[in-house]
Amino acid sequence: MSSVLSPTAALLLGILSLTDPGQGPAHPRDADVRAMVQHAAFDPTTYFPSRYIRDHSIVRIAYTGDDYGWPVYSIAIAEGCIAGETVPRDGCASRLRARMVRAPADPDAVRPRVLGARLVSRVEGTGARTPEEVRKALGEENLEWVEADLRACPGALDALAESAEAEWVPDAITNPRPEDAMTGLVLHADIVRVDFSQYARLTTYSGWIAERSPAAWAVGLAATLEPCWEPAPEQPPWLRPD
Repeated sequence: MSSVLSPTAALLLGILSLTDPGQGPAHPRDADVRAMVQHAAFDPTTYFPSRYIRDHSIVRIAYTGDDYGWPVYSIAIAEGCIAGETVPRDGCASRLRARMVRAPADPDAVRPRVLGARLVSRVEGTGARTPEEVRKALGEENLEWVEADLRACPGALDALAESAEAEWVPDAITNPRPEDAMTGLVLHADIVRVDFSQYARLTTYSGWIAERSPAAWAVGLAATLEPCWEPAPEQPPWLRPD
């Protein structure tokens, strides 16, 4: 959850946070483990690998919580056949699939970010300090590794198409006015990164879940896919050789 503040309130809170030890950065060790967890399990570029192309995905979403970037979930979408599949090419050319890794569910978590923070804390608590140890610790966690068929999932194709209607550049940038200098300033926001890629083209958005933003679109797409997830048939990324 994030808070949108008036410019005056934001400035006051920013000044106060400089002297508040409770607002300091995460412990360096936590940051290192978090980065290794992110790389091993929450990097959506690893969800559709093949022998010759590292990443077959055309859409990638990564939801991280709070200023510290706690990994909550990541989604990748790929079309067509993936190298190594045993299905004849004409049987998979029309496929449109999504795969997701999500931090283990926790009924006591009041915000999505809590799931990622607790996951990193548990991995750090095992004493894991190297990528190999982190991968081993993740293997003991109940991470969700799931797949969905967008063509069979109700509303999924429509939700995917709605990405074109998202506001990729806010008005405060395309039509800046002095009085809007701090419009949309937020503190402690969850951040969503969205990538669309095709051959030599890449479109990227990273930001808080502002209304009509690509981040809001991505969260909506994830909600549409929710009832359609099934266990993914492939080996999860954290169990593959790096």
